Amino acid sequence: MRSLPVIAWASAALLMAACSPQTLTMNVEMRYPSKSGIDLSRKSIAVVYMDDGTPVDTLFSSAVASGLAASLEEDYFGGAQVISIYKVPADSVTLDLMHGLVMDSGDDVIFLLEAPSFGEVAFGENMVVQHARSVDSAFVAPAQIPFSSRVHVYDSMDTSDQVKRFGGSSVLRTRVYNNGITATSFLAEKALSSLGTAAHNVGTQTSNPFLSTWRTERYSLYYYDNLDDRWTEAAEYAFSYQWHKAIDLWLKLLSPKNGEKRACASYNLALAFYMLGDLPLAEKWLDQADDAFSLSLSPGLRKRIEARK
Repeated sequence: MRSLPVIAWASAALLMAACSPQTLTMNVEMRYPSKSGIDLSRKSIAVVYMDDGTPVDTLFSSAVASGLAASLEEDYFGGAQVISIYKVPADSVTLDLMHGLVMDSGDDVIFLLEAPSFGEVAFGENMVVQHARSVDSAFVAPAQIPFSSRVHVYDSMDTSDQVKRFGGSSVLRTRVYNNGITATSFLAEKALSSLGTAAHNVGTQTSNPFLSTWRTERYSLYYYDNLDDRWTEAAEYAFSYQWHKAIDLWLKLLSPKNGEKRACASYNLALAFYMLGDLPLAEKWLDQADDAFSLSLSPGLRKRIEARK
């Protein structure tokens, strides 16, 4: 039996490599549910605060709601102002109330802030203000205001159909300008009415348990080198997270004659839709990949899809 020359063997090996799928592995920052366990990804949100008729409480709650909404928008919507803020009369928080708020707002998730509970205002030493502009601002006193608050969260897409409650307490710090002889009760009211900025910060802190958590994970996709430029072009789009552009190319690479190529393109489509959060489509394309050819990466992606469900 005659043997092929070494050059012929090398050429055959290169040809086989060109016709075999290659893999591209990338590190991806993946969003996971918040520390609270509530997953807000791809859901619409409304923030509602209760009005108990007290001007100071209402002003404080409005600022907290604004800070909470802004922080959630920054994390889940890239800073776009898409979260509506509503005010409702103070009432008992029930599941029926939450159902009504979902119906009225049309949003998936409701954050409901109860009216705050303030403790007694404590003042430090009243200090003389140098170069005061008026008699009423000739002195300034540091003030500490203890408070507690509760937020109720209802996710209408959660099959448990439960209202989740979170609460906490802290101390707000502010400064009150005065004339040195004003009654303490008036100063306390003035201290409470000056909490706009502090209240907004409270809203930002309130959002912390509900912000996304992130993990770095490794994912791989298939491509063919030196076969069709669209394979490498699509891989480059995926590597730069331009999944929609990659999808357009992979749809054109669904070979009707070659089961392995069709499986690789289908697998890549499944990965793309997984990254975009469309789990049903991801599962559909992975099924088509498995029907066309047995790929080594397929079982791992299927486990990830099931886990995200």
